[in-house]
Amino acid sequence: MDLVERHIGSRIRDQIGQEASVIVLTGASQTGKTTFCESQLPQILGLDLTYISFDDPDERLRFHKSAVSILESIGRPLAILDEVQKIPAIFEPLKYVLERQRQSGDRQTLFVLTGSSQLHTMPNLHATLAGRASLFNLYPFSFAEAAGCDGAPLLSQIWQARNIPPAAARDLDLLPPAKMRELCRARDLHQAWGGYPPVWRIPDDAGRMQWLRDYRKAYLDRGVPDVGQVADLDTFSRVQKLLCARTSNILSISELARETGLAVNTVKRYINLMVMTFQCFLLSSYYEDAGKRLVKSPKVFFPDAGLNRAILGDAAIGAAPSYESWVFSELVKWKQLQPVEPDLCFYRTSTGMEIDFLLTSGDHILPIEARSQERAFATDGRSLDAFLKSHRKSSPLGLIVYPGREIGEVRKNIWAVPDWYLFACVQAGG
Repeated sequence: MDLVERHIGSRIRDQIGQEASVIVLTGASQTGKTTFCESQLPQILGLDLTYISFDDPDERLRFHKSAVSILESIGRPLAILDEVQKIPAIFEPLKYVLERQRQSGDRQTLFVLTGSSQLHTMPNLHATLAGRASLFNLYPFSFAEAAGCDGAPLLSQIWQARNIPPAAARDLDLLPPAKMRELCRARDLHQAWGGYPPVWRIPDDAGRMQWLRDYRKAYLDRGVPDVGQVADLDTFSRVQKLLCARTSNILSISELARETGLAVNTVKRYINLMVMTFQCFLLSSYYEDAGKRLVKSPKVFFPDAGLNRAILGDAAIGAAPSYESWVFSELVKWKQLQPVEPDLCFYRTSTGMEIDFLLTSGDHILPIEARSQERAFATDGRSLDAFLKSHRKSSPLGLIVYPGREIGEVRKNIWAVPDWYLFACVQAGG
C-alpha cells in the first residue's frame, strides 16, 4: 500500500498560519504519527526537519542533563519531539526556550510534540504551554483516507449548508458502478478490520489478526505501564474485554465492578487509562436546560473493529453496536477537520427516546441515526422526526446513515444516506 495522505495535515497547516508555536499531536500507538511527521508534515509546511525520539533511553538521559541547550541548538525550523509522555520534564525547558525565542525576535522553531497518550491531560503541559500549543489527534485511517478519497465529504457539505445539496442524488446516479463497488469494498474492509495503518499493508485476514493480537499484547505489556500503574494486567485485560463487549452502550461502572469483583474506583481508573491511550472513548449525553429528563451517563465506544476482534476473540459484537461504533469513529475523525470543530454527543430521554448522535455547534444541531441494515425505512426515522419537531429552529434536517446504495428522503426532512457516500468525497462521473 502506498503512503496514505493524512487529512489532518491541512488543519495543522491552517493552524500554523495562526502563529501557533507548538503543535501537540497525539494518538494511539501505531496510528502513523512518526511516519506522518517525518514523511508528510515537512512537505505540507515547507520546513526542514529535526527529529528526536524519546523512545531512546539515551536521548532521554541527554535531555535530562541539558534540555535547554539541546533545544536552543536545533537549527532547523521544524523540530519533532516524539513520544514526549516518556519525558514530562521536557515541558518547562521548552517553555523557557520558546520565551527566549519570542523575546529575541529570532525566527522561531516550530515544535511538534507527539505522544501515544492524551498529552492534554498531563498537568505539566497545561501549566507550561497554555496559549502556545494547538492540540490534534492522529487516529487510525478514516474510511476516506483508506479509500484514497480527498476533498470535502458529503457530510461537510450537509453540515455547512444545513441541507442536502441539490446535486447529491444526481451525483450518486452518475457514479460509475465500478467506482461504487470499489468504495463499498473499501468500506467493508474498513468496517471489518479497522484503520490501523499496518493492517492495511497486510494482504490476508490471518496476517491482519496476528498483527492485531500482537498489538494488543504490546499495549498491555508496554502501553499501559507507560501511563499508569496496574497491579494485575490480567484483571485489566478482563475489564477491557467486558467493556469492549459493551461498545455503543450506556456505561455502568457499578455493573462492571460487580461483574469483576473490583472496587468502583479501580474500574474507573482502568477506564481512564483506556481513554488516555485512545483504546476507548466516552461519549457524553446532550444537555439542554429545558426541564427535560435526559440520561446523564456516557456511552462507551471501542471504535476500531479490527482491534475489537483481537480483544474479544470469538465473542463477536452484534451487527448494530458494531456498526454504530464504526459510525462514531468516522464522526470523531471528521469533526476535528472542520474549521470550527462541532461537539459530538448522543440524545436519550428517561422515557427511552434515543438518537445515536448529535453534532452541535452554537444553535446548529444535526441529529444522526446509524442503521446497520442495507435498506432504510420511514420507521427508522421516528426518533429523528420527534427531535426535529421539538428543535425546529436548530435542526432543519436529520440523517440516517446506513450501508446501502441509495440516497432518499424517508420522512419529511429526514434523509437516508449511504455511509460510503456520506464520509467520502465522491465526484460525479467517478
